[in-house]
Amino acid sequence: MNVGVAGGRRSERLVVDPDSAAAERAVAAVEQAVAAVRALAATPGGLLVVCDFDGTLAQISPDPMAPTILPAARHALRRLARIARRRPDRLALAILSGRTALDVAGRVRVGGLTYLGDHGIQGGDLPVGVAAERLRVAHDPRLAGHHAVARRLGDEVERLLGGAAWLFVEPKGPSVAFHFRAAADIAAARARILAALDDAGAALPAALRGPRFRHTEGRRIVELRPEDAGAKGEAVVRLLERHGSTAALVIGDDRSDAEAFAVVARERDAGRLVASLLLGVHGAGEMPPELLAAANVILPEPAASAVVLRALARALEAEDHAGR
Repeated sequence: MNVGVAGGRRSERLVVDPDSAAAERAVAAVEQAVAAVRALAATPGGLLVVCDFDGTLAQISPDPMAPTILPAARHALRRLARIARRRPDRLALAILSGRTALDVAGRVRVGGLTYLGDHGIQGGDLPVGVAAERLRVAHDPRLAGHHAVARRLGDEVERLLGGAAWLFVEPKGPSVAFHFRAAADIAAARARILAALDDAGAALPAALRGPRFRHTEGRRIVELRPEDAGAKGEAVVRLLERHGSTAALVIGDDRSDAEAFAVVARERDAGRLVASLLLGVHGAGEMPPELLAAANVILPEPAASAVVLRALARALEAEDHAGR
């Protein structure tokens, strides 16, 4: 499904197939999200905006290295970054991805944002005018002992699976991810990865058996992460505390994003946030049930994320003009 946007600065018109009931539902969802983000922008105080990357700002691809940010999403983020630079007490922006921080910063390439990778256990702030490749990334020092073991397990799983063409192994320092989106038989690929992980773990030399890991799963991906590593929920809490935000917008498409949604909902229920908006993104024919249950609105595709971010930028820019 394609949801486009037409019109100049004064109008916003969604372009869809008028004969499609699914398209009509998509339009309604995007319009609902735009109205909600405008209401969120009207809330006084500091606003934290957190976006996932794959499936949220970029289309999902069978090749994990192929996704590129949608140009409209980058443009909206740049507008928001200008506002955050002028008024850091009003707006803070973060990209929170399962990718490494350097990887996702290189794909987004917008200065003035915080880039958090590996679900929040690494990251840094990219100043305006600094190349993404120069992002200074801080890693959780508690997990230093996991790096060598994660690398060994990634190499061993790849060897055990014979360098399968459908497998992409993504080393991320203290963790490692196994992508199988390109597999013809998804269930069989997942089972083979899990079996290979068991074998690789059993074959570890005694010197590497100290660090403990747990495996998590997302959209056609198995990840091996340090047992005590935080996830996106903990990362969002740290961002809220750092910026003193009183409202939050979180956009994502996978199980890890549902964890962040749950934390934001809890913070609002406890009265620590006065407002929040949780937007799930439907993509690649899949929708994790956890995300579906936690989201306030389900956007039909990543292009709709750009529409929402642009609406937020317009609302905050109008606020700036009104205050002059």
